[in-house]
Amino acid sequence: MNVPLARSLRLPASGTELELVWKPVFALPEPHLRVLDHRPAAQRLTMQYREGTDPGPREFVSALMPLLKREAAALLPPMLMQIAAETGISPPAKVRIGGATGRWASRSGNGTISCSVMLLFLPPALVRHVMVHEMCHVVHMDHGPGFHALLHSLDPLDRAHSAALNSASRDYLPKWLVAGLA
Repeated sequence: MNVPLARSLRLPASGTELELVWKPVFALPEPHLRVLDHRPAAQRLTMQYREGTDPGPREFVSALMPLLKREAAALLPPMLMQIAAETGISPPAKVRIGGATGRWASRSGNGTISCSVMLLFLPPALVRHVMVHEMCHVVHMDHGPGFHALLHSLDPLDRAHSAALNSASRDYLPKWLVAGLA
């Protein structure tokens, strides 16, 4: 089996770590790889694959994406609402969770904040920085002086966090994830 992909699934943003159990099955229809069983309390995730196939990173990521979206949906919107409550900034009109790889998050002109599931693989401080950054866009849609002043007042380590995000894909995203998204 060509899956030296992972023996565990670590999601630092939520503090979750699941043991991955690989289970071969003789007659598994398309797709050849799927999440069979997810037991958060047992900290285990069972992946079922068709015996004799060689699931690769792309199939692995595809099978995990619904689970990652659920995890992100449980974590990120409440975090945005908490930041809104703490700062007095209006909460986003809508929060969308996606699998974007080009941006950690963004805010549209209609008030929607879109968050990538890739945030799950970052340390909590960087995730919070991204969420604060997007909430600052509720007040300032650009990256002008007012935006940066507000961001710095809400995250005094904003420059260090921004610098860390520049290399975060390389530093924090698992190699199997990057390969599966390529």
